[in-house]
Amino acid sequence: MRPLHTVPSRLEVVLGILAADWARMIPDETIAEIRERMDIVELIGEYVRLSKSGASFKGLCPFHAEKTPSFYVHPQRRFFHCFGCQASGDVFSFLTQLEGISFPEAARRLASKTGVEIPEANAAESAERSRRKRREERLVDVMDAAAGFFAESLRTHRWASFARTMCEERGVSAEFIKRFRLGYAPHGWDGLVRFLQERGTSMEDAETMGLVAPRRGGGGHYDRFRHRLMFPIADHQGRIIAFSGRELPPPPGDDARETPKYINSPESPLYTKGSVLFGLHEGRVQTRREGYALICEGNFDLVKLHQAGFGNSVAPMGTALTAEQATLLRRFADRVVLLFDGDRAGRSAVRSAHPILAKAGLQCSVVGLPPGDDPDSFLTEHGEEALRERVSSAPNIVEYLIDQGAAESIGDPAKKAAAIESLGPVLRAVDNPVEVRLYVERVAQRFEVRDIDAVRRQLRRGLRQGQRRRRSPEKAPAEAPTPRTEKRTFNPIELELLGVFVDQPRLLDSAEAERFASVLTDPDLRAILQATSRMVGSCGEVEASALTAEFAGNPALSWLEGRLVQPSAGDEESARSVLLQSLPRLEARAREREALDLQKRAFEARRQGNDELADELTRQRLELLRQGVRP
Repeated sequence: MRPLHTVPSRLEVVLGILAADWARMIPDETIAEIRERMDIVELIGEYVRLSKSGASFKGLCPFHAEKTPSFYVHPQRRFFHCFGCQASGDVFSFLTQLEGISFPEAARRLASKTGVEIPEANAAESAERSRRKRREERLVDVMDAAAGFFAESLRTHRWASFARTMCEERGVSAEFIKRFRLGYAPHGWDGLVRFLQERGTSMEDAETMGLVAPRRGGGGHYDRFRHRLMFPIADHQGRIIAFSGRELPPPPGDDARETPKYINSPESPLYTKGSVLFGLHEGRVQTRREGYALICEGNFDLVKLHQAGFGNSVAPMGTALTAEQATLLRRFADRVVLLFDGDRAGRSAVRSAHPILAKAGLQCSVVGLPPGDDPDSFLTEHGEEALRERVSSAPNIVEYLIDQGAAESIGDPAKKAAAIESLGPVLRAVDNPVEVRLYVERVAQRFEVRDIDAVRRQLRRGLRQGQRRRRSPEKAPAEAPTPRTEKRTFNPIELELLGVFVDQPRLLDSAEAERFASVLTDPDLRAILQATSRMVGSCGEVEASALTAEFAGNPALSWLEGRLVQPSAGDEESARSVLLQSLPRLEARAREREALDLQKRAFEARRQGNDELADELTRQRLELLRQGVRP
């Protein structure tokens, strides 16, 4: 049986899913090898709880909030698809979409998991990259070992009861102590030093990561963290890169001395405090699913929020929110909710965060907590549902700042004037002129100033700058989403039979495939049949990610993605039976259409006086009718 279409090379199929720049950076053969070696169920299973469902696995989609699983993974086709939000792709697109990383970064991470070597174009660059990678892996290993030491000390050290008691008093459960790998830095000077030396760890590496410090007089090192409750800080990849140590009451016999409430790791080759968000790794899936991140300030606040079900919570590390942190958040969500302490410092932090979040293109709302409350105390006193209600009804940040300014300046004209003036930079970050006009009116209303022109004069410097449109920051070069088109209805028989060939591609080399191709009328479905036949002829199988990459904008793309992850449960024999039952119906409809067309053409020919042509067309129609078509 001849193939339905001319067969392109395998290279053309594989390159169909890669942008030109990516293909130049990493050879297509390497990409194909990584895809084949990486178990997509194992990878996605690190983020989503999957259960077997026929030939596929299913679970709750990590890309949107849902209560009933509509997310499917097909291991043989190395492909995933969500019937709810339409997210789909292979291992590369899963990582780029979920982690917000570039394609090359995803490829290198998967290559590391699968043992595939990515060739470097330049030998010197390759050697330097390998050197940096080895050092980075060594430093990560030191931090992981320290986290294990602190966690074990929390269970066994004689003074760890102070740390355990603090966790109990703050209501942190054993489950979340384990989830966040909380630990105890032992009382004394060299507990960690001795542990690291016994395992052969380089003290230079430990010093680089801020775990130990050299003794002033020389001759060794001492622990930087001593008698503290330890919070490991992971980057968004899950690597521990820093620690935050909480002060504890002194043990018996130890003189009480004033020490900082928190000691954080110094910056290092792995850690820049303004670029990391505590809790992002633990909450990245829920953040992606919820569509927003909840930003708090304290370590305990963060852990308690996760424990209360707000797993999309993150916290800056001992610093005000930075542009780097906002850009990092933008990879995972397009909206944030600020949940800072209900004191003056918290309100000041909201004002400072506004221009940073606006520049990053993040929509922002603010939860107002009662004065003196922080997220932890509010949860303890009022409970999860009360906080959830506040989050869901939180005003946007501009409205919040206007209301706060008005509330803090009641009855004092000078304070009102200063507060209105201070809102100029706030409105400057609003890039919609209509919104600016409405906010000006709101300022006048909330501050009870009838002369709106006076309000405009007070705000005019900020408003003039606010008319300039801000440029949206560039996102990390993640894989572009597949363009979608409006849904339309397809012939159910054509869909059913096309699905048979997608499920059982060996049937493409059969007489039934030829018959189906001759009567398939829908051009979008025909394109899928042609591409599937072409791919099977070239590769010997259906490569799901390459196949779907060919149909951006095709109205049948969503159907194809769903069929690839959830094929019919039947075998090849039952599939052939479906063809033999349904093909005659489709062929009969095709003959009906042709007979009707012949009848119209014969009528038109006779109307124009061409009886000879009309008779010939009528004869052809009668021949079709004799094949079993009712007139």
